[in-house]
Amino acid sequence: MKHCFSILVLATFLAMLPITAMADEVPVGDLEFNNLFTGVNDFTVNNFTGTNNLGFFPVADNITFDNVVLTATESNGTILTFDVGNLAPGTDTSAQVADSLLFTQVVFSATLDPSTFTLTNGFSGTFAADPTLSFTLYPSSGADLVAGVDLGTIDASSSIVTPEPSTISLFALGLLGAAGFRARKHLTNKRV
Repeated sequence: MKHCFSILVLATFLAMLPITAMADEVPVGDLEFNNLFTGVNDFTVNNFTGTNNLGFFPVADNITFDNVVLTATESNGTILTFDVGNLAPGTDTSAQVADSLLFTQVVFSATLDPSTFTLTNGFSGTFAADPTLSFTLYPSSGADLVAGVDLGTIDASSSIVTPEPSTISLFALGLLGAAGFRARKHLTNKRV
């Protein structure tokens, strides 16, 4: 009985390892609101994948952000849309605006190409991402974005749905309970 219990505990632990090690999101770039020069601010998008992963971003393969669109909402409700094209690793793209304009948010959207890639820098394996990439930059404080202050990391989300550890724990407990019941029944039958 002790042997059966030990094997069941080990199997449960091993089954949980890949799920707890699997990331739900992986950083692939960033969106910055900067002051370009007097009178001009810009929204800058950086692609930190592959050859431009800076030695610490986790994507080993070169990924292109296809059809990048920035949608900036001014504090008066006006929406500005910037179609900035495709963005390969090692390049950045920007959308310039007058520094007199105030923005409450900017939404980045693009498509990952390819959407399955190899990880590195402390991560391992292959990551299957949702090809749709989206991120919203909000002010870090106050009502409006501040040039030279506000920025955020763009993450690719996993396209693989994995069970939560709590679901696996419940399943494992059910297996342990069933094994315990069976072992107890087996011992009771031996005594008779």
